[in-house]
Amino acid sequence: MRPVAAGPRSQSDSLSTALTTVSMGEPDSYSQSSTAFRCDECSLEMAVPLFCDHCGYSYPERRGMSPFAILSLPATFALSQEQIEQRELDLTRRLHPDRWQKEDSRLHRQALIAQVAVNEALEAIREPIRRGETLLALQAAELSEQLQAEQRPDQSFLLEQLELQEEVRDPLEPARKRDIKKRVRRELAGLLEQLNAHFAAFEASKEDEKRRQLVGQTLRLLGEARYWRNLQRALRGEAPR
Repeated sequence: MRPVAAGPRSQSDSLSTALTTVSMGEPDSYSQSSTAFRCDECSLEMAVPLFCDHCGYSYPERRGMSPFAILSLPATFALSQEQIEQRELDLTRRLHPDRWQKEDSRLHRQALIAQVAVNEALEAIREPIRRGETLLALQAAELSEQLQAEQRPDQSFLLEQLELQEEVRDPLEPARKRDIKKRVRRELAGLLEQLNAHFAAFEASKEDEKRRQLVGQTLRLLGEARYWRNLQRALRGEAPR
């Protein structure tokens, strides 16, 4: 960890230290504990590594950090909704721009920027399928790109999804609608369970070929999960994503 500076430093000095995201985690060159960052200016624990909610000092060079690091959450698929929601509540309370309205415009603007970064990070990990996509981009971006075209759902799966999508566009009998909803929930639950196991195995594996197989299988599972999620949204009258 980098020791706290003996004297104040300028924002331009901070910018000279570039932060880059690596495949399996974040650089440890900043004053960071296992759960939070400490400000190099006031030494207090910050809500997020981008902006000190005590003294107002900002760290623009850290904006390239992963969503998990910005939120000080572990980079794992197994995050619970309770963990994410609790972190969101805490950050909303500590970073709300209204706290900084009486300060100068620069501090208020920095608080707004930090809040936007937090919202974007939450969007990237809140929903399990999006969280899986974010993790793959962090942990195996090059391999995912190589395997993407090979790991699309098979033809029979795609045909069934097309038929189901066409069916739910029209009004359904209540019993039929309940049956489809139950199936969607069952399929999604099974796929998310498999994804959890695949990400855990990927993190534990040191063998290149095994990791390649796991990434390929994970891409296929994520693809199928997206189709079931879009069907679920169609049943709710929502637009697919």
